[in-house]
Amino acid sequence: MPKLRPLHSLKKRIAKFRYHDLEVIRAKFNRRFGREEPYQVHQGERHHPGGVYAIFLIWQPKETPWYVDNALASLDDVQANVILVVNHDLSAERLLDLKQRCSKIVIRNNAGFDIGGYRDATLHLLENAEPVRLLYLNDSVYFFKKGLTPLFQELVNSRADVAGSFENWEYTYHIQSFCFSVGHDIIASSEFARFWEEYLPVNSRLWAIRRGEIAFSEAILPIAKSVTSIYTPNKIRHHVSEIDLNKVESTNIYICRGQRLPSSSFKEESHTGLVSKICEHIAMRSQIHTAGFLYKKYLDCPLMKRDLLYRLQFDIYEIEHNLVDVGHEGHLVEILSDMKRKGPGYQLRSTKKRLFEQGII
Repeated sequence: MPKLRPLHSLKKRIAKFRYHDLEVIRAKFNRRFGREEPYQVHQGERHHPGGVYAIFLIWQPKETPWYVDNALASLDDVQANVILVVNHDLSAERLLDLKQRCSKIVIRNNAGFDIGGYRDATLHLLENAEPVRLLYLNDSVYFFKKGLTPLFQELVNSRADVAGSFENWEYTYHIQSFCFSVGHDIIASSEFARFWEEYLPVNSRLWAIRRGEIAFSEAILPIAKSVTSIYTPNKIRHHVSEIDLNKVESTNIYICRGQRLPSSSFKEESHTGLVSKICEHIAMRSQIHTAGFLYKKYLDCPLMKRDLLYRLQFDIYEIEHNLVDVGHEGHLVEILSDMKRKGPGYQLRSTKKRLFEQGII
């Protein structure tokens, strides 16, 4: 068996070279020779005064699902001018429908995935408008109705230079890119414009996280006078503190597998100690992954990551149990079916599994 490890490691390196390194080389080549992918801009019919914009990126080739409908409706409620970035072709019927609910629609070919779409839409917006507040969001999350308009309203009305829904401390501190907003001082800064102008869209999740999501935070956080997050461990601390000591262990199922407290902790720790440890554990990584169900249960958080099963945070039965408890607004079957179709990442085969293990897909 030990002889297989070097072979497995070699196959992982080969997979990374083929599906990450070569993608980086290809993207650099295309930029150098002016071959970056074009995109189409369609004028929509839904416009609001006030200078609030939302860049909303979706990948929904078959149909527009309920959670995208929810997000569009709530963005309209807070009078955000929606620039919908669609990373695939649209039928004439769907284009007509979406134009009635958006300010503009950008249709592109998915180059650079979500961050690549953010880049195209941001540069287009900076050339054609002067936003006072800009929201970024994508459909990597389910958007539930309850609490969604208040969340968007908080992001729109925030006086912070950077306001995130969730934060992540796993690699280096950064605001998570699926739902956040920036204010006028950030938008008007040279650092903001320079990041988007220089960002290289590469078809690798690894690149998008490190050179996109994390690098964007590194570019704007140093110049931000104020940074805030709406959902933080301290905001659920007092809710967990109110649970009887003999019932605190029941919260463990709402925490992702890698961050759950060992059973011994519930026997040895004091009530205050348990609450502190729970908050410490959920703060260590992507908090919508580690404790999204707790935030939904106690703070009516309307966001839930769609990759909880794929990224091995929960098994499908834990997800079902938690959704039944915290609420699914009648979408339980749709959510479970969506997750089952993709399956857990460890079930991928051959090259795809090696890419998954390295975070490239």
